[in-house]
Amino acid sequence: MSKYSFEFKLKVVKEYMGGETGGYKSVAKKYDI
Repeated sequence: MSKYSFEFKLKVVKEYMGGETGGYKSVAKKYDI
């Protein structure tokens, strides 16, 4: 069993790849990971 669901991972990766959040640190902070 994984810590995060596939859907959650996909959402985070899509947001990161979109480039609108300002980098991986911003995405990590937003999703508390």
